[in-house]
Amino acid sequence: MRGRGLLILLAVLVLLLSGLSSLRSSSEQQPSKTAAPATGPAAASAPAEADGEVSAVMPADSVVKVKAGQRLKLEVRAATPDIALIDGLGLSFPVGPDVPGGIVLVAPSSGSFEVTLQIAEQKVGEIIVSG
Repeated sequence: MRGRGLLILLAVLVLLLSGLSSLRSSSEQQPSKTAAPATGPAAASAPAEADGEVSAVMPADSVVKVKAGQRLKLEVRAATPDIALIDGLGLSFPVGPDVPGGIVLVAPSSGSFEVTLQIAEQKVGEIIVSG
């Protein structure tokens, strides 16, 4: 029964990835009106801005520190199609080589939340929220 559920999950993931891929290819054909943000070298921990939005890319930013109520723009990268899970928050989203796997959320109350890849069963980082 578990294997059947995993096959269904993989089938849904493949359909979702193919749909996102087609959307991405159509958006690449249109000229962009905004410049892409500059990216620097990967840091061990994403910096938390006072009241602004914090951006992080996992697994490069293995620990992300934010304050409760602060916006977090999180991108998770994976070499193969997978599903990123934020334990303790009940959030999940697709990731993969051609999938911009990301989510924007408002940090909840204080705590530590692991970010894992469901299929690979691998921890990619941790979100630490301070009060």
